[in-house]
Amino acid sequence: MLIEGPEEETGDIVSDSAYFRNRKVEELLNVKFEYTELDAYYTTCGNNIKKIIMSGEDLYDIVINDLFPLASLAVNGNFLSVAGAPYIDFDKDYWYSDYMTQLSLDGRKMFQMAGDYFIDVLRSAHSLYFNKSLAQNYYGDGDLFYNEVLGNTWTYDKFISYLSACYVDLNGNSERDIDDQYGLSVCQIWGPSIAFIISADLKYVDVGDDGITLAMNNQRSVTLLEKLYEIFYSDATANAEKLKSSDAVNDSLRIFKEGRSMFLGYFRLGSFEMLRDMEQEVGILPYPKLDDSQEKYVTSSHDTTEIGVIPITCTKFDTVCAVLEVLNRETQSIVLPAYYETGLKVKYTRDDMSAQMIDIIHGNIGGSFPLAYGDMMNNVFLKASFYEPLAAGKTDFASTYAKLEPKAQKSLDKYYAKFAEIEQ
Repeated sequence: MLIEGPEEETGDIVSDSAYFRNRKVEELLNVKFEYTELDAYYTTCGNNIKKIIMSGEDLYDIVINDLFPLASLAVNGNFLSVAGAPYIDFDKDYWYSDYMTQLSLDGRKMFQMAGDYFIDVLRSAHSLYFNKSLAQNYYGDGDLFYNEVLGNTWTYDKFISYLSACYVDLNGNSERDIDDQYGLSVCQIWGPSIAFIISADLKYVDVGDDGITLAMNNQRSVTLLEKLYEIFYSDATANAEKLKSSDAVNDSLRIFKEGRSMFLGYFRLGSFEMLRDMEQEVGILPYPKLDDSQEKYVTSSHDTTEIGVIPITCTKFDTVCAVLEVLNRETQSIVLPAYYETGLKVKYTRDDMSAQMIDIIHGNIGGSFPLAYGDMMNNVFLKASFYEPLAAGKTDFASTYAKLEPKAQKSLDKYYAKFAEIEQ
């Protein structure tokens, strides 16, 4: 709704902001927006989009859909590159330039677009929630974690130390169960681990003039798997799935909403709307850095987040680029303030702590490469190298990765060759 907007004013501040943005852009550029909805699951929508493009007809100027299938279609030459596109200024912060640049397999062509207009990228950004009342009770300062972030000291080790102190056997049965208090509440290992892996800011590949090579076999990856084990196997972590929950996602959320967890993992910026009725005050944080050597906080956005592409059948490339630039600019100006203050209940204009955290999350959305291309590269980036050994209770990254690397590199070479053949 915040992309298409309503056809007329509705009285809802957030929806109407998208309406006003669209009308403003239409008037500025003398264009008229028409939207066609595609009703397809993310595993099948790629084939639908491919059929539309293969028809050869100039039916759509922009396609907005999930990163996961669009990445595969991009490698096979279905879209126009926007690298160096007219009218677009990717240096503006309403474009997520790191996110887009990382999706290029050759460092030159860029097919996928992410920015404020494609607001699902922001709404799907993984955000770490915390209970400010518990922080006040345990550490005497409800803003403690905010200050760690702003001081660039918010690391895995700091996070682990804070959550470890929070377990309490509330029902007194001497067993860890769904009714106790925890430091971290998560639904399972796989989904919640993605946000932590991406936040560690690993270097997954080296891109050169002659090809692309895996770059994961190093001490940083070894340390990451060890730290993930400390987090997910801590006595202070409630893994709802392992606690035999029949509804793991909602039970992990319930633990947090009932004030029985310091942190809530897996959920996203848009999930803040689900916490409005929580009695205790909630804070929002970027995920921590792996260690002090890491330059910035990195926020992952889910692999089903909706991004934009321009089909090769588009005959109005320059006009489309101009429209996209203004749509992103006006989304930042008109839609985001309404969304923050009304949708997320954050009084952004007061420059409070929550607003600063959202700025950090918004300004550091990245880690798109492993999310987009993981399945095509034999799951070497996230699932096979980190999640699978973690789920098995193992921390030996080196031996696991050694078995994965040859086959994954072969796949990487294959897709690089395809990408390099695309003429733009």
